[in-house]
Amino acid sequence: MTEQLAERRRRLLRDEISRIAVNMFAERGFDNVTVGEIAAAAGLSERTLFRYFATKDELLLGYEHHLWERLGEALAARPHDEGPVTALREAFLATSHVEPQVRERVLQLGRILAQAPELQARTHARRLNNDDVIVEMVAGRLPGRRAKGRDLARVIVSAMSAVAATEFNAWVAAGGRGDPAVRIGEALHLLETGLRQLDANS
Repeated sequence: MTEQLAERRRRLLRDEISRIAVNMFAERGFDNVTVGEIAAAAGLSERTLFRYFATKDELLLGYEHHLWERLGEALAARPHDEGPVTALREAFLATSHVEPQVRERVLQLGRILAQAPELQARTHARRLNNDDVIVEMVAGRLPGRRAKGRDLARVIVSAMSAVAATEFNAWVAAGGRGDPAVRIGEALHLLETGLRQLDANS
């Protein structure tokens, strides 16, 4: 019970630090806010803040990391006999849905990221590492293509991830109107017209 309470307190403090940091980033830009300033605003020392976030990037990218974890979980939960394209599409739809009460915060995060090119580059590199996990899961849904399964899986994941990311960025640019899952789903449907045969032949 004590460990659970301690973990809850840690999570709440992490959320509060992240909220403060995101508000500062939104007001002044990611590159114009120092870790020391965030720590001071949160009433902490820099040393204490680094116990909760290893880097400044993590203050902003925790949400995206959580999304990739959820994507993997959603993909793993899809029926085993479902084709790779269908399974990944459904996983993207499940994880790109944003409830109305948190859309403003997600939009804020998207805007901060869009205004920080160097952070975007680091995010892209991290996303490639996450892609490897998803690629392996998708490759497992191509049993009839063992020789080239991983190559095909990488094409599927790269294409669908790019479409999802592009449509999310468009949602941010449009002011966050509606649920981003809707436009992501429509774009993935268009892409699937060229990929669907992989489901039929897997």
